[in-house]
Amino acid sequence: MRNFMEPESVAIIGISRKTGPGSFNLMENMIKFGFSGKIFPINPNATEILGKKVYPNVRSVKSKIDLAIISTPREDTISCLKDCVVAHIKAAIVVNQGFADADSRGKEIQREMTEIAKRDGIRILGPNTLGVLDNFNNFTTSFMPLSKEKAPVGLICQSGVFFVGARKYSGVIGKGIDLGNACDIGFCEALRYFGEDPDIKIIATHMEGLSEGKEFLSLASRIVKEKPIIIFKTGSSATGAKSALSHSGSMAGNYEVYKAGMRQAGVTFLEEDGQMIGAVKTLLNLPTMKGNGVAVVTFSGAAGIMATDALERYGLRLASLSPETIRMLAELSPDWMPLGNPLDIWPAVMKHGADKAYSIALSAVINDQSVDGIIGIATAPVIPEFSFLDVSEALNDIIEELPCKPVLFWLYGPNTEEIGERFESKKRIMTYSTLEMAAWSLSLLRDRHSYLHRENNKVWTSNPVI
Repeated sequence: MRNFMEPESVAIIGISRKTGPGSFNLMENMIKFGFSGKIFPINPNATEILGKKVYPNVRSVKSKIDLAIISTPREDTISCLKDCVVAHIKAAIVVNQGFADADSRGKEIQREMTEIAKRDGIRILGPNTLGVLDNFNNFTTSFMPLSKEKAPVGLICQSGVFFVGARKYSGVIGKGIDLGNACDIGFCEALRYFGEDPDIKIIATHMEGLSEGKEFLSLASRIVKEKPIIIFKTGSSATGAKSALSHSGSMAGNYEVYKAGMRQAGVTFLEEDGQMIGAVKTLLNLPTMKGNGVAVVTFSGAAGIMATDALERYGLRLASLSPETIRMLAELSPDWMPLGNPLDIWPAVMKHGADKAYSIALSAVINDQSVDGIIGIATAPVIPEFSFLDVSEALNDIIEELPCKPVLFWLYGPNTEEIGERFESKKRIMTYSTLEMAAWSLSLLRDRHSYLHRENNKVWTSNPVI
């Protein structure tokens, strides 16, 4: 995969002569992204594009080429790949659609591509792909604009929508591999690459279908001990599976078998759109949770009840706070205030101020041996008019001195985005859009701890039907 992710020289076969806004010129996008290696544009109908000499084919380039990106009509794909073989190019990305995702002729061409890869030793990514993204090395093969952040998140997907829409899907990505139809390079190669990549700490995956189930699960069960692997499997319905076949030419397989196999291998298996962004944020930033006991610290009694209901749905429970914890909290609160879990600290806030009340309450529950994780509930006020209600800075000031337990917050009020960023500034506290999402996220941390500490945690050896 190194020639795909870190090439020193690239040939773009079928480069457009159009440049500027709306042209979707891959070379132009690559240069703007910061790629400093050699680019050889290939187009028999041009002599110069963006000031670079244009070649009629890769055979006429006399320099070493690490990677070829093929964006030609599908009828020309096979001849272009054969040219790459002659030019001793070891890696190629086929961008265009119209192969196994289309008609019988497209399926036939894709079969020929697979045969070339096996016979001639050239590795092929795609077809029907945006290719790769590597923000650590300023490299992309996407003709679409992408966000550029050096996040330790590796993305494997079968659709470019997860590249372009990364902020809505996984939050951020540092590196990405779009497998597309996966005629040659598949999930195992991509997973192995990210598993060995020191820049990547967590692997997010969109999967439509998988043809190498046993190998993938064996590989995943080894990698997941070092790096969380999250998979969002689409095509769970009969109609969705049929759509997957027409989209990427991928057989979606039996959904329940996928789910059981992935979970047994220690993979975090997602079933709903919108869960990936929360799962990535949680497993990347927060420590695992040793047990099921949760403390809920809240400005609102009603919200505390909502959190309690959500925790129960995910097999979590309210921790029984120790007498020492109750004693510390009683010193903050009025005599008439009953104290327990959920812990309503609003009367203490009215008496001592938000910063002091919340700091003492959080310190007390996080030091309680019966508490494995914390859900906090606080307001997100407009700044600076109501800064006295924003406890983000105060809690971040103390949290590094406290035991390492997961702390999650749900914020309510008119300014959740700005206050949320303040809470997450030190990456020790994470915020969530709903209490349901917060409780579910704690369950992921509980499940990961359970898997990592399970007795006789062995590599997958059975033969799953995937």
